[in-house]
Amino acid sequence: MVPLFASYIVILLLAIVIGSMLYWKATTIVQHTVENSNAAMLQQLREVVDGRLREIEQLEQQIAFHPKLGKLLNSDRVLAEQEAYAVVEFASELRRFKTLANLLIYDFYIYADASQTLVGPGVKSTPQVLFDGVYRFPGKSSKDWTEEFQRLAMRKYDPSVSVQSSDGAPLSLITYRQSLPYGNPGDVRGSLIVLIDESQLRALFDKLAAVNQGEIYIVDSENRIVSSTATNGSASSAGLFSYGGLYGETGKQELVSGGEATIASYTTSGVNGWKYVYVVPSDVFLDQVYAVKKWALILLSLCVVGGVAASLYLAYRNYRPVRDVVRAIRTWRASDTVQEQAGGEYDLIRSTIESARLTESRLRERLEQQSPIIRVNFLRRLIRGYADPAELKPEALVFAGFSFQWQSFAVLLIEVDDISGFAQAGEREWPFVSFIIANIAGELANERHQGYPVELDRGRVAMLVNVRQEREAEAAADLKAVAGGLSTLLADRFRLQATVAVGGPVSGASRIGEAFLAALAALEEELSLGREHPAAGPIGGAGDLVSMSAEPDETGYYYPLEAEQQLLNVVKSGDSERAIKLLDAICADNFDKRGISAVSGRYLLVHLTGTMYRLLQSHPGLKQLVTEQLVSLDNKGGDLDEAFGELKRVYVALCGLLRERRGDAGERLLSGVREHIERHYGDNMLSVNSIADAFELTPQYLSTVFKKAGGQNLADYIAEVRLREAKRLLADTSETLAAIALRVGYANDIGFIRFFKKYEGVTPGAYRTSLDTDR
Repeated sequence: MVPLFASYIVILLLAIVIGSMLYWKATTIVQHTVENSNAAMLQQLREVVDGRLREIEQLEQQIAFHPKLGKLLNSDRVLAEQEAYAVVEFASELRRFKTLANLLIYDFYIYADASQTLVGPGVKSTPQVLFDGVYRFPGKSSKDWTEEFQRLAMRKYDPSVSVQSSDGAPLSLITYRQSLPYGNPGDVRGSLIVLIDESQLRALFDKLAAVNQGEIYIVDSENRIVSSTATNGSASSAGLFSYGGLYGETGKQELVSGGEATIASYTTSGVNGWKYVYVVPSDVFLDQVYAVKKWALILLSLCVVGGVAASLYLAYRNYRPVRDVVRAIRTWRASDTVQEQAGGEYDLIRSTIESARLTESRLRERLEQQSPIIRVNFLRRLIRGYADPAELKPEALVFAGFSFQWQSFAVLLIEVDDISGFAQAGEREWPFVSFIIANIAGELANERHQGYPVELDRGRVAMLVNVRQEREAEAAADLKAVAGGLSTLLADRFRLQATVAVGGPVSGASRIGEAFLAALAALEEELSLGREHPAAGPIGGAGDLVSMSAEPDETGYYYPLEAEQQLLNVVKSGDSERAIKLLDAICADNFDKRGISAVSGRYLLVHLTGTMYRLLQSHPGLKQLVTEQLVSLDNKGGDLDEAFGELKRVYVALCGLLRERRGDAGERLLSGVREHIERHYGDNMLSVNSIADAFELTPQYLSTVFKKAGGQNLADYIAEVRLREAKRLLADTSETLAAIALRVGYANDIGFIRFFKKYEGVTPGAYRTSLDTDR
């Protein structure tokens, strides 16, 4: 513990030294931060104002290139009737421009020098009426305006002045003038005059000026105050700064006004060269700097006073887990007879971790070495029909090393009894023979389909064939060709006499076991008949098991272990339809094809009943119910058909009971998940994974159960609930799309709009508009 405490003391002293050094640097950093913040706000103001000014220039260009402007500028003093009508029509069209103009534009007019006519949005007037009656500029009559219009002006702005309107209300206006026609400075025949509402311009930066108790000025290149937030803008700033003194595009100057130190930050307009100047008192500007200094000293004092106490406490607290770990390691090493190396506690922990990592690496290597064996074992169980339904899911198949591209499957069984023509019979030669058969069978199958060969027993190889979808119609012929080609190739090249049988194709991985049983029955038939050519046992299109069987056998029945295991798996899954098909196939194989006797049939009935009792051992609650139904089998006497019919009904009842048990659990889970979604649909973290964590299930299992019980994907149900609530909010409230997006579980309105349009085909705004229209 002493070394740990000493390390904390060293760290504390180092922190104090570093903190002292950073303290002296803090003022500069914070000052730069404040400067950058003010500069950013000023840049933002410039972008907003410049954007509005560009809209004024766009209005200028739209008017300058209007086809009817030329008629107005070229008209004589006395307008003809047709020209007067064209002017009135032009004035009506200008009204549309005014509706599209921004809020800065109070009014605008076009002056034609030849006719001394002023045309505005919906207005035709004269300079005398407009400037001597409607807008009375101080010290400037209509005659002065007429003379000014005759002088060239290229996008000229005049500072704001207080104008007396016709209704007596004062207006603060900035005038903008552009000579017409556009782009011809040598021939001035008119002017465009735009009246800018200075109050709307000032509203853009009033709040910014109030944030730091400062003032904002807009200065043009003639050193005139165009607009200002100061109550007496021109007077208060006359000796404070000048346009020429504000060097560069952006910058900062320290000024003194009335004995008070101020800091002026400025930037330059990219439209007309105006300077946007932000004047803030130095005390206000450096207020955050002083606050940082104050808190830095307080925190440094707290570090010095509380550092030692905190070091002691943390050293003691943090050492306890280390001590426990060391004790556990020593106990483990003592029991593991591993000698502890010399060194400190941390050396002990490090060496233990390195040893654990080495052990993990060895385990991983062993797992990688065993993965082929695991793959072979899984493939054997899959072919025999022993795989559980959960193992047939795509993610489980990928984990096992399989990726089936198509939905149809078939099984080939290859049996070799004698290898004397190839090599001396012996245990060492059989694996080599199986390897040859598996490789050749795989190559033949992969020419048109996908084959997965595996050795089942000595001399018996099975191959699972994933049938290509576009060749399903020719699958039976392809499989027969593979079987024939394999048998011929083994005989010609390796002098191996092999019997090949085919089962399939079937639809779905869950029915691979049926194809195996068909191939197994066909193989036994071939072996019993002693044929030397391959046989094929297909699975019918309706899913019934069709196998090749031997001649009628009066000595016993055919009910292999693979068929029994497959029947158990089907009944466990509650699939009564497949259970009946398997029972019918077993009966047809024994009675119709093998022609077993009544005594053998009774034995088969008892064996099938025993299969059911095997299943009931794991379901004690169902044993009494099923046993009562089996009692009726004893009353059937010698009528085997009726007895087998009763046995099928019992199997169907058992499937229903197992399915109902599983269904009750699924319904409860379905109800709980739906309630969880209804409560948390507004959480933007809601997902299949989060719901699975809440119910302590895997996401794959939850999705499967939800879809099976509810008939709908879990993700689609979440979207359905959110969409329902979003439509209600759009119809019943006036909330913004951003607010509605947050309420239905989306972090922003962009994702919400995409989601809504995906499911409804329209955007939320269009949906709300359609509702308003219907009302």
